[in-house]
Amino acid sequence: MNGKTHMLFGSVASLYLLPKLGYEPALTTTAAALIGSLIPDMDHPKAKINQKILPMKNRVGKVLFYCSIGGFLLYRYGLDNRLTFALAIILILIGLSQHRSFTHSILGMGSIASIAFFVLKNTLPLQIILSFIIGLISHLVGDFMTIAGIELFYPLSNKKYRFILTISSGNMAETFICIFFIYLIVSFFIQNGFSMNFIYSIFNIFH
Repeated sequence: MNGKTHMLFGSVASLYLLPKLGYEPALTTTAAALIGSLIPDMDHPKAKINQKILPMKNRVGKVLFYCSIGGFLLYRYGLDNRLTFALAIILILIGLSQHRSFTHSILGMGSIASIAFFVLKNTLPLQIILSFIIGLISHLVGDFMTIAGIELFYPLSNKKYRFILTISSGNMAETFICIFFIYLIVSFFIQNGFSMNFIYSIFNIFH
């Protein structure tokens, strides 16, 4: 799936799952889900998020960027802080891993979600952190439904797993899925009495 489809999927998942967890959706929770939905593609230099932050927008640039930050954290903090150490290792693995391997695995998703929770739990409301994690999970579910699949059990196995029914990224089926997600978002807001300005603010995030 492309970046916009993942963002739509993440926002839909957050809007419909948060109320079931006892929380009210808001612009902040939706934004958190959008960010979470893009994080797994940090392993690809051409991903939407990397196009915004990488100085060199290619594989070499990705390796240097993430490994440099991870290496600096290890040098600066070492084992003094377990969370910082774990974050450093995750960044290095993101830099070195192939697309749809570490960040698209159960290990990668669990590691990133755990770091986000323990780092942010005393800073941000729980519903924002949950929305971020929902966005992460939605990304894996989305790519699980594509022909390319994901290395779900990396590094124990490099086998790629996918759903029985799959789509190709960027084809007409994905366009229809995007339209369906937009319908679900608008329907949710109408049913829950959100203003049109709030709806517009959500869609402006995708640009």
